[in-house]
Amino acid sequence: MKPKRLNRRAIQTGFILLCTFILIIGVKAQVVTDGLVSYYTLDNKDIAGDTVKDIVGGMDGTIINQPKSIKGHLGDALDFGGKPDCVQLPSIFKIGKNPASYEAWFLKRPDSRISWQYLLVNKINFFDHFFRLGFNENSGQLRLYTEQANNVRKAWITDEGYADGKWHHVVATRTGAKGAIYVDGVLVKEEETMAGDIGGGETDWYIAQDGNNNGYLIGAMDEVRIYKKALTPEEIKQNFKSQGLAVQPAGKLSLTWGRIKAAPTYR
Repeated sequence: MKPKRLNRRAIQTGFILLCTFILIIGVKAQVVTDGLVSYYTLDNKDIAGDTVKDIVGGMDGTIINQPKSIKGHLGDALDFGGKPDCVQLPSIFKIGKNPASYEAWFLKRPDSRISWQYLLVNKINFFDHFFRLGFNENSGQLRLYTEQANNVRKAWITDEGYADGKWHHVVATRTGAKGAIYVDGVLVKEEETMAGDIGGGETDWYIAQDGNNNGYLIGAMDEVRIYKKALTPEEIKQNFKSQGLAVQPAGKLSLTWGRIKAAPTYR
């Protein structure tokens, strides 16, 4: 007996179902886009001269001095050597009394625990209305610092330090009077923050310094994201596991999906 020939339509249908399954996995591996205002991959392909591209919001930043491009957690990263290395950003958005999240990957070495250092800030001075994320003085402990009018402020640090020469994922959220820091997808500290106006719409923002020409980072950063909402624990875990925005877990999925859509049977 001659073997039965496989039905062409059945093969194409099976292929479509397989690619759909891969696409679903890819979507789960993407960063959360709901509330995402700005996204700086810090990859070489997203840097032209001294311009750092914001691939979501178009709020491109400017490199100050010469931080080095190194291999990052995902693609490339910028390694900051202290003053004056940093990235100057435009005023991203007005946080005010609203929720917000700062997110990044960082690598800090044990010998870099010198003075205060900052990852992301939304103000150029220390007079009222700001939200800062960085490191405590002479340590690798993360520090969340909020201030509203009349220099009324709250600042606190994580119990553990992270200056261990490894890449770590950090998310800092503020909702009303509650702040939280997550490291590598896990909540490590939750404390009070200022519930009032913590600024964001007044001056430039900065990556890798305190905004006041001080507190410069000695360490590397990758995948910097800013949200106009407080990410949920589930969303933070998703971002921790994510591979960026591209839905290409199989390398050429977008090309494959295009071919599927063009196939005569997919109508």
